[in-house]
Amino acid sequence: MEAEPSRSEITEINSTLSDATSPPLVTGRARSILHIECCLKTLSTVRYEVIREQVEKFLREFKTSLLCHSEISDFQDVALLKENVEYMIVAEAGCDTSEIQILENVDLNIHVYQLNEDDVVEEYQEEENVLTANYWDLPARALDGLWDNLIFDENIKIRLLDYVYTTILFADRNVNSNIISWNRIILLHGPPGTGKTTLCRAFAQKLSIRLAERYSHGKLFEINSHSLFSKWFSESGKLVQKLFQQIYDLIDDDDAFVCILIDEVESLAATRKTALSGAEPLDAVRVVNALLTQIDKLKQEKNVLILTTSNITEAIDIAFIDRADIKQYIGLPSQQAIYGILSSCIRELMRVKIIVEEEFLLDWRAVELYQHTNSIDDPSIRLYAICGKCQATYAQFLKSWATTTLKDFLKALEHAVDNEIIGRKLTLENQGEGGTCKMLINERN
Repeated sequence: MEAEPSRSEITEINSTLSDATSPPLVTGRARSILHIECCLKTLSTVRYEVIREQVEKFLREFKTSLLCHSEISDFQDVALLKENVEYMIVAEAGCDTSEIQILENVDLNIHVYQLNEDDVVEEYQEEENVLTANYWDLPARALDGLWDNLIFDENIKIRLLDYVYTTILFADRNVNSNIISWNRIILLHGPPGTGKTTLCRAFAQKLSIRLAERYSHGKLFEINSHSLFSKWFSESGKLVQKLFQQIYDLIDDDDAFVCILIDEVESLAATRKTALSGAEPLDAVRVVNALLTQIDKLKQEKNVLILTTSNITEAIDIAFIDRADIKQYIGLPSQQAIYGILSSCIRELMRVKIIVEEEFLLDWRAVELYQHTNSIDDPSIRLYAICGKCQATYAQFLKSWATTTLKDFLKALEHAVDNEIIGRKLTLENQGEGGTCKMLINERN
């Protein structure tokens, strides 16, 4: 984006929007805004505002503080909530990074929603029966929990949310787009296997929840770039136009917020300079031109966001890159992030009793503080050491389990990592390849 509002403008705008139905869009006010997400049971028919009022009353009466990124499970004593609420999550508190929030010091923004139980819908090109896109009605049961289980070293998720809030703010205030330009495009780039595509899907799901008071539902339209080219290379420019016509049909629903996901966008937005030296340069140029034209048209729509990913950013046309408001690098996770990922996996295995005992795992900050004083047999310290090894290799842990102890699980995990390091090293040596071995804890794309 080319400009941001000043601090005084932010404060004034927040005051104006304080009674609006949408969430507070920027954080220039004294009190933090704590987001609470309340998922209703599928068969619940209670009006959202009734649940919202009851949740706030419950929290204000029975809680003095809340831990961010935790689940509230003790609402069962309130009959209305017990009958209608599936689960309740404490999310983030805006730009306040404190883990514990004192309720008397925060404003609560309670997001009530129901998950759509329908499966993904596949769109096919009629003549050749080619899969061109996947379509979700949001929030979808199939995407539930993705956002909370994505862990990055930087505060990427908050930055993405703030960006969308700001675009909505600009639209509401009728900011002149000829002076301050924004294109509603996000580009996530980096090595494969780092969670870019999953983050896009999770982000679309999160927006359908956070914007539920403004838009009754969300839609995610995921374009299959590779299929477009593999079957329709000579006509791909026309096919891009035809596909975007379907998107316009979705956007016509003013009650829906539409996210368009173009995975591996370099397939469509190939560099025109490179294309001119190829076998079919004219068609490649037409594809880029068609894509840019459609994107330029979409920027006028208030209820749309374009999410794109790329593993090879140097292959993307510079005109497309210039149109992306956010160009976010998603790199390989650090030891701390790996520890967070594996900790969440272990807690899930404990929940379903695959790991039979429930043992508390320390936060990575506590592990770093105590790792030189505590025994290496401590599960948290041992797991942290394994995560250090994972930074140097693909550590894909795919093994069938009945039930096991945490100690045996960590032993097997370390063995799998060691074997992968050896196998990866031998493969590179046999192929005569160099480079850095990359890490894969879980295939997230």
